[in-house]
Amino acid sequence: MTTLDLNGHRAYCHDGGVAWDPARPAVAFLHGAGGDHTLWQQQSRALAHHGFNVAALDLPGHGRSEDVPGLEAVADYADWVAAFLEAAGLPRAALVGHSLGACIALELAARQPERVTALALLASGLTMKVSPELLRDTTEDKPRAVDFITAFAHGKPAHLGHAPTPGNWMMGSGAALIAACSADVLHRDFAVCDAWDGAAAAAEVQCPTLVVAGAADRMTPPRAGKAIADAVTGARYELLPATGHMIPSEAPRQLLRLLQDFLRKVQAAA
Repeated sequence: MTTLDLNGHRAYCHDGGVAWDPARPAVAFLHGAGGDHTLWQQQSRALAHHGFNVAALDLPGHGRSEDVPGLEAVADYADWVAAFLEAAGLPRAALVGHSLGACIALELAARQPERVTALALLASGLTMKVSPELLRDTTEDKPRAVDFITAFAHGKPAHLGHAPTPGNWMMGSGAALIAACSADVLHRDFAVCDAWDGAAAAAEVQCPTLVVAGAADRMTPPRAGKAIADAVTGARYELLPATGHMIPSEAPRQLLRLLQDFLRKVQAAA
């Protein structure tokens, strides 16, 4: 675990349970709207125990990271991530982002390519439009927003009680994760997504890129992921069957295999 003082505000990431080694390549995980580092617990621990320095970040106002003023766009989040990685002693890293985190990762790779060795973009699109009703509910009726996000983000197996991880109630844990985020931060997360257009950033990305979509994702359907893969030079596109928006928890083993294969190929080519 790493806690930093970043410009007077506490910033946190989890290391996957293994102390960093300067000889190892780094992987930074960026969660989506309303989430925190626990989204990545299975992938982050596995990679940390198999040759990578792992930093699963809590974005500002999420988990154990204090909120900071002036975050008004995806680019502002990207600048914060860059500052965190620099302060943590990880000047270059592969970025794995989910939903909002994927937007942030794409933006950072375009803005500061020297920092990013590779990209894995999950459940995202070149635009991330949010319904006006959900934006309103994040501040005016947060319980309703939490219920909607939880239901809409998970595929049918999760709704029926299926869990790839024994003992995990995905709908309950998903709702608890979103509910723990303050209404103001949750609203901001979705507002910056709604305002973002990633077409220009995607055209600038030159690093190896993996795009992963869920076949049953209703928030960012497969065509949205395919649009990113088509826009980023040389990007690889993978579609996971019977998987909704919450790829890290709905398809943890499949995602881990994809990440391991992708990151090892990136390292072999470096």
